[in-house]
Amino acid sequence: MSRTNKPWYTLKNQSGAAELMIYDVIGDWAGLSARQLVDSLKTLDSHDITVRINSPGGSVFDGIAIYNALRYHPANITVRIEGLAASIASVIAMAGDTVQMAENALFMIHNPFGWVSGEADDLRRTAGMLDKARDSIAMTYSERSGLPVSDIEALMAEETWFTAAEAKEKGLIDSIDKPVKLAASFDLSLFNHAPPIAMEPPAAKPVPKPVKVEQEGAGDAVVLSIVRLCNQAGYPELAERCIRDQLNPEQVRQKLQDCENIKSLCAAAHAPDLAADFIQSANTVDEVRASLFDKLTASDAMVNNTLTPDQQQNTIKPLIDTAAVYRHRNQNQTSPA
Repeated sequence: MSRTNKPWYTLKNQSGAAELMIYDVIGDWAGLSARQLVDSLKTLDSHDITVRINSPGGSVFDGIAIYNALRYHPANITVRIEGLAASIASVIAMAGDTVQMAENALFMIHNPFGWVSGEADDLRRTAGMLDKARDSIAMTYSERSGLPVSDIEALMAEETWFTAAEAKEKGLIDSIDKPVKLAASFDLSLFNHAPPIAMEPPAAKPVPKPVKVEQEGAGDAVVLSIVRLCNQAGYPELAERCIRDQLNPEQVRQKLQDCENIKSLCAAAHAPDLAADFIQSANTVDEVRASLFDKLTASDAMVNNTLTPDQQQNTIKPLIDTAAVYRHRNQNQTSPA
């Protein structure tokens, strides 16, 4: 599933009634972070908040933070599951004082999972962290449904998918609404027992055929290869995104090279602190170059284009056309008022 610059959430507040729409993978990308959302919710002065969900999940800890921000907000929270509430998105749904679900929607709970590489102690720490996350999530479902935690843990271990009627029977939702027509745009291949999504696909955009894995275990090998590449390049945080986007190792190598190019661009523009935000926001190299050019030409500060000793010994193609920056600035300074 390819990433775009479309935000994964929107928050609107009008006349004391707010609407939060979570309609994509939950996490820090497209320039929006869960921390930004939590901070906005803390300062939101509304009597009623409607949360609309159609999401396959995402970052576990981001989702827990959003759940807590909603749960402890003084407003009345109404959750509407309009398509899919899977994984951590279903935990967020539990924050509602009232939880409604479209008749054709799906609700999924499972044990949290993640990727890690390192020595034995690293693996043990990660396993302990996942166990604690599982216990916290199971308690959340139990408090809403009234089911024993042990029953919830068994359902999570099996990766259980619920229809609206089944979710209501288990006490996970309060009511069932009429069906909602939505495009099925999520890649659910990371899950083990995902059923076919009975939502209407867009007429002008046929659903691509899934890539077939020729032999059992090949998918795991690709995942491990991606994790290893990201760790070796110094970008372990990109592994989850690359796996979620179903990139092959060659595409991952290109993405990592783009990250290095972005860091070089920012360094050349004497703005190395901007590199992490550009990379996190999934900006392309061309977009970063254009953004830095705009910042440089808009600044009144002197531009230091002195080459380092290493750069003086090598003939390289400049990442930023500093001559164009000077021309642009000189034109602005010499033009009559």
